[in-house]
Amino acid sequence: MKELLFSSPGEECSLLLGRKIGELLQAGDILALWGELASGKTLLTRGIAGGLGVPPQARITSPTFTIINEYSGRLHLFHLDLYRISGMDELQTLPWQESLFGNGVAIIEWPGRLGRLLPEARWDMEFSITGDQTRTMLLRCHGSKNLARTPKWWDVLGELQSNAVCRA
Repeated sequence: MKELLFSSPGEECSLLLGRKIGELLQAGDILALWGELASGKTLLTRGIAGGLGVPPQARITSPTFTIINEYSGRLHLFHLDLYRISGMDELQTLPWQESLFGNGVAIIEWPGRLGRLLPEARWDMEFSITGDQTRTMLLRCHGSKNLARTPKWWDVLGELQSNAVCRA
């Protein structure tokens, strides 16, 4: 199975899902977050940062204007928000390649802006707004290395659906 559908009844569940994903991430992982504005991408990133051991006092915000934020934890976290990137020329002025191809973890909001430069080996998460607080998130795996890891991911993340915080 290459994909897992996850339903979140609210922010607390989305943060918990992010935390579990952060605990599963390994050096070199790339997580591409797809979804409209206010669909929960940055909220999930906050949870992931917690799972990576980023100190709680670090303010995890969307790097809409700075484009790339970095955080130190168990693994270095690069949080990219490409919403304001207008073209590939603008992208070339940023250290985005170091963020994606280093020894840390990269989370990309608005990954479609990378076009053909988006790495094939990655995890994609598509967000859908289903209500004021509710979201569905479809997690997809790309690349043979990641595919080999999906049984563990699906076990860990699938268990969350029975967690009281995540039951609708």
